[in-house]
Amino acid sequence: MHKCVLPVMRRLCIAIAVLTSPVAAQTLTTLYSFPGGAHGANPESSVTLQSDGSLVGTTPYGGTNGFGTVYQLTPGTPWTQSPIHSFLGGADGANPQGGLTLGTGGVLYGTTSAGGSTGNGTVFQLTPPAVSGGAWTKTILYNFQGGADGSNPQGNLARLQNGFMYGTTAGGGTGTNCAGCGTVFAMIPPPKGVGSWSEKVIYTFNGGKDGSGPQNGVIVSSGKLYGTTCCGTVGGTVFRLTPVSGSWVKASLYGFAAYHIGAFPGSLAIDSNGVLYGTTTAGGASNAGIVFSLTPAASGKPYTLATIHSFTNGADGGAPYGGVTLGSNGVLYTTVTAGCQDSVGGVLEFTPPAGGTGSWTETVLHNFTGGSDGSQPFAGLVLASNTLYGTTVFGGTSVYYGTVFELVP
Repeated sequence: MHKCVLPVMRRLCIAIAVLTSPVAAQTLTTLYSFPGGAHGANPESSVTLQSDGSLVGTTPYGGTNGFGTVYQLTPGTPWTQSPIHSFLGGADGANPQGGLTLGTGGVLYGTTSAGGSTGNGTVFQLTPPAVSGGAWTKTILYNFQGGADGSNPQGNLARLQNGFMYGTTAGGGTGTNCAGCGTVFAMIPPPKGVGSWSEKVIYTFNGGKDGSGPQNGVIVSSGKLYGTTCCGTVGGTVFRLTPVSGSWVKASLYGFAAYHIGAFPGSLAIDSNGVLYGTTTAGGASNAGIVFSLTPAASGKPYTLATIHSFTNGADGGAPYGGVTLGSNGVLYTTVTAGCQDSVGGVLEFTPPAGGTGSWTETVLHNFTGGSDGSQPFAGLVLASNTLYGTTVFGGTSVYYGTVFELVP
């Protein structure tokens, strides 16, 4: 796993108590166990659900050349896995760490964290075959050059209805206080679909309070972009980018300036009231990470952070990397890579207090065992038709190569 971990300092936080309930009776089903080799290994990102009910995703390792894959899982008894593309390394790209974004006509978009013409990563497109069972067509839309235009994209791409896509690079940029603090970039489609895509850096991070190392991509809400940086201000930041008169204006919404508040935030979710939810991998009262909310304040004021849960690395879990998924009635779902019954992580549910005051309730939906059910779910979850889908980096029938699973909460 490739996320950065740096020393941090301490500051006060606002805490909300959480009650922990026993493991619920849900049954996790392993849809696929990666065997390594040509079929891929160790998925670090979650899956994307297609209109036909199939799932697609990436693995950073495995494939015919060991540089990662894009795969498809087709429903059935059992589900069947088909590699869509094996990365060749070099100019073809290597090691996709983010997931896939679904476009018009079933086209898939993603990034590789390495490879490309200069070794700094790529943005790619995969077009489905015209005839079922045929080969997908891969096209590199952009080769990162390092330096000003960024390098090492690791998160998902956010796609708008106009076809524009937005993402982050963990390195590169032209920050004034540090070289290579990372960027937020736009991918601009060719006019009327004819010609080449273009890339434009819309923000360069400067380190310190401005943040550095954005690793998780961005989410889009009401035309604004929201994201996190792993580093800067001790334990990372939460930011917003707003389009204003043809440019983008950045606002720092929160800085994790003390280790016991939380450190190294992951991806975000946002509700209809504009409240942001997320996790930090480390920090908190037991240095095992937290689940948090950030509530908008008056215009120009900082957001208010509330700690929904501070993990202990015990039965409640610890080290959540994948952010949270919003369910109905304000319920949050997340994964943890440590703690729980067998110390290899679990799937968790957080239910808000009735009436909006009081304690949230944590329910462990599944304790991973490290066996055929997998271990250490690095990515977040996808919720569709009351079913959660996710991946584990390790475990499965091959022990070392990870799984794809489903769970009905």
